[in-house]
Amino acid sequence: MFEQLLTQSPFWSQVGPSADVVMTTRVRLARNLPSLPFGSKMDETDISTLESIVHQAVVTSKYFENAQFVSLKDCSSDDRRFLRERDIITHEMELNNNSSVVFDPKQQYSILVNEEDHIRIQVIKPGLQMLLAFKLADEIDDELNKYISYAFTDDLGFLTTCPSNVGTGLRVSAMLHLPMLTAAKNMGEVIKLVREYQAQLKGIVHDATKTVGSMYIISNKATLGKSEIDIIEEIDKVISLIIDLENDARDDYYQHHKDVLEDMVWRSYGIVTFSRSMSYAEAIEHLSLIRLGVVLSIIKNIELSVINDLMIHIQLSHLQKFAGRQFASSEEGDAFRAAYLRKIFEDKE
Repeated sequence: MFEQLLTQSPFWSQVGPSADVVMTTRVRLARNLPSLPFGSKMDETDISTLESIVHQAVVTSKYFENAQFVSLKDCSSDDRRFLRERDIITHEMELNNNSSVVFDPKQQYSILVNEEDHIRIQVIKPGLQMLLAFKLADEIDDELNKYISYAFTDDLGFLTTCPSNVGTGLRVSAMLHLPMLTAAKNMGEVIKLVREYQAQLKGIVHDATKTVGSMYIISNKATLGKSEIDIIEEIDKVISLIIDLENDARDDYYQHHKDVLEDMVWRSYGIVTFSRSMSYAEAIEHLSLIRLGVVLSIIKNIELSVINDLMIHIQLSHLQKFAGRQFASSEEGDAFRAAYLRKIFEDKE
């Protein structure tokens, strides 16, 4: 299974609509079973029952006939980390032996079993495709619901472990690449928009004040009292406004500081091409500038999808699987990462 995943890039790393700013769109539906206790109140019998119910639904339905069902207790820590790096599972599931996951070969969707909720349906699409991602998640939700009853009340909607998810159980998010707004220290305008639309923003290192590679995740806050379409339209609107801000910042900076920007981009390209050691954070920072250079046609010999793939492949577990061994130290991993990047960029010359 992992060999196949390693040789096949996830569907969502391709170039989608508004890919110059929006890297991916994610939709998640939270569902729970009325017959089982929620979250931390589950005992071993409850956990086993939940996994059996979901597994039976998946093997019974023809919809999921090509899907993989993986119990994380059967995976090594490195394999679980690999699945998390692919966004097939979450960080919380990586640390939880009692979770399991169902995912399709193209990695368009995954069904998370016993994460925070009993079931979380997750769909990731390239670029800005919120409605399309929701339609697939909704389709999977309807299929599962043929075999599994959900905890639902007419006054509250779908019942979830976290009160902020009660209602539709819908969480929508997008990963945004905002290098010029970050460099110009204009993220205040973005934060103002996010608050105005009652959304939330965080860096990819899960700290609201920090990020790596000028990449941020924007998502909705609450779901109660709103329809799925209302939530999607609100997030779509604020993302479109942020796209305009970033593109305006890029155009303005490139028009007035072309030499400076091209120097920044080509310096990163040169460092990645010739470096002998590189940490993950440093690599992401350089790939972020190279990605900007590709979008602005400063760099013409490499495709945007290649950069998107590299941002996945330079993570630790991916590199260890490429190498066929566990690294003895962080220094060994940094050296292999640099060699891996050199090979990719040398092949593009």
